[in-house]
Amino acid sequence: MEISNIVTLSKSELVAPSKRILSFRDPTAKMSKSAIDPNSRILLTDSFETIAKRVRSAVTDSISGITFDPAERPGTSNLLTILSACTGEAPAVLAECYAESNHGALKRDVVEAVEEALRKPRAEFARLREEKAFLAQVARNGAEKAREHSEKTMREVRKRVGLRLA
Repeated sequence: MEISNIVTLSKSELVAPSKRILSFRDPTAKMSKSAIDPNSRILLTDSFETIAKRVRSAVTDSISGITFDPAERPGTSNLLTILSACTGEAPAVLAECYAESNHGALKRDVVEAVEEALRKPRAEFARLREEKAFLAQVARNGAEKAREHSEKTMREVRKRVGLRLA
């Protein structure tokens, strides 16, 4: 396999239209893979059960109905933003669809939408992990590029500090 064949998904399948997805545990902070609490995020490698557990435990509020109001209802708005990223529908429009519903229904739909959105990238990731020879070649190519770059840098350093190679 050639390196140019790494990504077989289109750019639109890899880039969500949403710019900021917030933490499930603290909807005032950005979702981050480096957050201490693993329940604050979704990873590509998470199982359906893990995603469902994390979304179900997402912080929302006790206000009845569903509205999109990031300032007053950050947790609920975050779920709508995630659903929007998966479906392409605007968060405010989605909020209208759930206006008479509850957080449980919204969370169930978010779980299903996230699972569907991750299906293809997760399958591609699993496929690539099985390509041991390909991954070894990518690692060798990366190491060679790094070596070339570092050698160039080290030649410049030696020149500036006055060291000469015999």
